[in-house]
Amino acid sequence: MNLTVLAELIELRAKAEAELLCAHYETYTPVRFVLITIATVIASLGTIGNILLLIIFSAKQISNTPATLYPSVLACLDFAICLEYILLFGVDALVSYLKIESLFSLYYVYIVPAYVMARITQLAIPYMLIFATLERLFWTSKNKSSLLKAFHSTTGRHVTVIVSLILCILLRSPSAFAIKVDDYPKCPDFFRTKTTNPREWAQESEIYHFFDFQVMTIAQTLVPFILLVGLNLIIVRRMCSDSVQKEKLPEPTEVCFQEDRLLTQITPVHKSSTTIGLSFPPLKSMSPAVRSAVFTMGAIVTSYLISNILHLSLTVLERSGHQILKSEEDPLMSSTFHTFFSDLVSFVYMFTSAIRIVIYYLCNPKIRGDLVDFFANRKNAVYL
Repeated sequence: MNLTVLAELIELRAKAEAELLCAHYETYTPVRFVLITIATVIASLGTIGNILLLIIFSAKQISNTPATLYPSVLACLDFAICLEYILLFGVDALVSYLKIESLFSLYYVYIVPAYVMARITQLAIPYMLIFATLERLFWTSKNKSSLLKAFHSTTGRHVTVIVSLILCILLRSPSAFAIKVDDYPKCPDFFRTKTTNPREWAQESEIYHFFDFQVMTIAQTLVPFILLVGLNLIIVRRMCSDSVQKEKLPEPTEVCFQEDRLLTQITPVHKSSTTIGLSFPPLKSMSPAVRSAVFTMGAIVTSYLISNILHLSLTVLERSGHQILKSEEDPLMSSTFHTFFSDLVSFVYMFTSAIRIVIYYLCNPKIRGDLVDFFANRKNAVYL
């Protein structure tokens, strides 16, 4: 046998043995590193933007108008998604491309809890959107039962948020026990000595597989998708119907409504200054501020549904073990398509949370004014 051929065989055998001793990995090309870095910058801006929204929502409290609870909780969840993106993807890009050993070790210390928190956050966000959309549906309803009024009271909102968050934590808590960090101490490549893998019981349990895929896919993707699309179609239909009715009706007596930011009750006040008390106006007399709130939530829901569809497609491909996700040259490597698509899904999820403040600014004049006032006050304070 030719010595050159023998040397090549030995090298190939050594490489194969090393692959068995090393963790699965994804390659970071310069282009991918730059794109992930840009996405990390957007996520960083998103964390700042959502903190600012939380300040705006909680800054102007009025005794007879409950706080914007659902948007406030949504801002907290959006902040968490942006932060988790930085921890899971931004740091991973720095570790894999720049080869920072200390950061690699730190990354695998927090990756499991960060991953679990990300899954809890992803499950909670669509339900906060559903509750906020239900409130807008409640605003557009002419006939409101006492049960609905109780549900949309200050206490009802707090109970709804607390119960839903507890359920999200309980439903996603099995993930914390189903994933682990595996060590490959004999791997010659330090950056392939650790990776995350499912635990044996999670791989073997058909019940857990059914729960984690079928049940959670329905709970996180299908149910929110159907509800959000259906509820927003009803709202849009009511608003369109109201526009037609307003053209046929004579001009009503002028009425103005006080509406504080996004999620508040409305107090009708006639020119005679006679106080009617807290009530919810019919759609045909809703103020422009309430209409802008409905449009704002419609834009937010639309952006979420886009990420929802992409995530569902990726989940189906991953659960089916499709060959398009694996590299033809190295089965331990993800294919270029899988890497790009998974990065896209993660980015779109984060991006829809990072641009919430932009949506609020463009669609809601009251919040736009609050943001302008906020920065104007800070500018004056710095000047003084």
